[in-house]
Amino acid sequence: MPPENLSAAKVVRFVAGRRYRPMTADEMAKALKVAKKARKSFSELVEELKLAGELVEVKNNRLADPARVDLMVGTLSCNPRGFGFIRPVREADGDDVYVSGENMSSAFHGDLVVARVPPSYRKAERQGRRLGSKSDVKVVSILKRARSEIVGTFRKDRHVRYVVPDNPRLFRDVVVAAEDTNDARHNDKVAVRITVWPTRHMPPEGEVAEVFGKRGRLKAEMESVVREYNLRKDFPPAVVKRAKNIPLEPRAADLKHRADLTDETILTIDPVDARDFDDAVSLEHLPGGGWSLGVHIADVAHFVRPKDPIDREALARGTSVYLPGQVIPMLPEELSNRACSLRPDEVHLTRTARMRFDAEGRIRSVKIFRSFIRSCRRFTYEEVQEIIEGGKTPDVAPAMREKILQMHAFAQLLHKRRLEQGMLELTIPEVHILTNDAGETTGVIQQRSDESHQLIEHCMLAANEAVANYLIRRNMPYICRAHDEPPPDALNEFRETVRSLGYNFPKPGTRKQIQQFLKKTAKKPDAPLLHYLLLRSMMQAEYSAQDRPHYAIGAAHYLHFTSPIRRYPDLLVHRLLDEEESGKLRNENRRQWWLDRLPGWAAHSTATERNAQTADRALTERRMMEFVAGMREPMDALIVSVESYGMRVQLSDSLMQGVVRMSALSDGFYRLDRDSASLVANSGKRYRVGQRIKVRVTAYDELKHQVQFTPVGDKRPSQRRQKSAKRR
Repeated sequence: MPPENLSAAKVVRFVAGRRYRPMTADEMAKALKVAKKARKSFSELVEELKLAGELVEVKNNRLADPARVDLMVGTLSCNPRGFGFIRPVREADGDDVYVSGENMSSAFHGDLVVARVPPSYRKAERQGRRLGSKSDVKVVSILKRARSEIVGTFRKDRHVRYVVPDNPRLFRDVVVAAEDTNDARHNDKVAVRITVWPTRHMPPEGEVAEVFGKRGRLKAEMESVVREYNLRKDFPPAVVKRAKNIPLEPRAADLKHRADLTDETILTIDPVDARDFDDAVSLEHLPGGGWSLGVHIADVAHFVRPKDPIDREALARGTSVYLPGQVIPMLPEELSNRACSLRPDEVHLTRTARMRFDAEGRIRSVKIFRSFIRSCRRFTYEEVQEIIEGGKTPDVAPAMREKILQMHAFAQLLHKRRLEQGMLELTIPEVHILTNDAGETTGVIQQRSDESHQLIEHCMLAANEAVANYLIRRNMPYICRAHDEPPPDALNEFRETVRSLGYNFPKPGTRKQIQQFLKKTAKKPDAPLLHYLLLRSMMQAEYSAQDRPHYAIGAAHYLHFTSPIRRYPDLLVHRLLDEEESGKLRNENRRQWWLDRLPGWAAHSTATERNAQTADRALTERRMMEFVAGMREPMDALIVSVESYGMRVQLSDSLMQGVVRMSALSDGFYRLDRDSASLVANSGKRYRVGQRIKVRVTAYDELKHQVQFTPVGDKRPSQRRQKSAKRR
């Protein structure tokens, strides 16, 4: 906590002042008249500002404004080909900057670094000139390592032992001495602890910390992904102890000062295998045609208090992680599956957003308050969809069936309103891995969003937007879910790509034009690919302490309120509502306390969310590749791009992508014709982007995580596995 009356903003203004000269933290504390008893808090504030890119340390431990000494703090993002970009942590520092492999010092992908950015670099960038060597960006120090261990495959070639990282962005193999192998064998999945960081001319060195098992085996792959992405699988003893002391049922004192909603018809709708039910809904059709929607969210903030062991662990995790066959929760099971799970016929503490809509689906008012509820029924999406489609559901009471149909009609009204507001409706099925009791992959299926999913989704969207507007109207500290407009150059690239697929995407790519394109292509066979490519052209959503709109949803103000069991930003929003209700936020120092911390919490939450998504995608793709690599029958595929090395295809069933190399096309000599987006043979035969073909697996590169195919009809012998050449 910063010293009283000394905010982060005040320190930044002081350092940016014209009269400021670099000084040590102690000298700065004296200059700012920080009391001795507050020096520790001041030192912590200085460290936070360094990580936030507002301060940098220069010669003799002196602190300076980064912009005045041509330095920048940012996160290094490496390309597998050996170069990288540094993304500034401060928006004021502009766009990402290029850094060559030789100028990365000892930094690895994901490290928070301090880089020297010569003025000539930015000048050349603005003028569109080629950069000279004097304009090179150089990493000068590492503020925070993204990892101390690397997960990969242990290899032994003659007398050389090394680990090939699973993550291709970690493009330096780690050398391991014979005495540091921990009995790892060739092709074992391992975690290697870095003992010597790399230099410009020397590779990193390490020791094997753990052996997970033979590459390709289920347990080894699962454990290696958990380790690779630093997922916190087990809870610390202090968290376990605290969780066991949480009462599983509300006490009489807990129900005081809360609205009693136990007589209302409230229900939950979740996947069939769900174990945590953190949201429930209720709906009343009002006289005159209006609607009253209640969204009731488990009151996690009542149980998880700031700075207690559970809170510290939840902040570190940031989110629950959903992997194929495994969930790593943000909160202990006593909370996520018991005390905060809104199971039917049990009284639970909640925070309710009660919204009134007119007959056309326009929101007219919102009330947010503490409550307690008793869910009267747990529905699965399959049951709700059966009711919507008019199927027989003998175990559902007529009144409950009518309530579901009423909710469906209301959700369709909200859906119509949201499209009018500019929401983008993407048709992208989710790919799910099917497993047997042993956890082995048995199949890959696509799951599409149906009306049952839309029913609950639109209720949650309405609540999130209503709570966001509630905070904005009261000028409260804020952590929003932001989604910026797509960059014009990304839309131009998308336009060129879909043109090669035979589709026209109009210029300049306004929201209305994007909506029309999505609607026009929604029922096309290529819709999943087209909409996925458009999604790739969009900016990624993120958390922000600034008030920014959500482009894809079409909302001027938007946040996450509805899942505090599995997302830390939602828990923060609940705490803000608690403090607004109690009057605590009227204290200016308390308000400033929130304003100082929310940017860091927002950035951390974005990082943990993206890390969780990357881990899920990595494991899903690996398991999918293992499954597809074992298939011998031909598969339907779509050519999505052509390159000088061959073509990239996407399988129709699993949406997995792989490559067909020129060497696999044995019926002629092919060349790349970019004008027609085709590979053309001397015989006249061609493969063009957008063409559907049948392919068969010829090789699976386990180290590069890449499946290679050949078009059906090619007579080349199949190689089921392919060893990667040692990387130099």
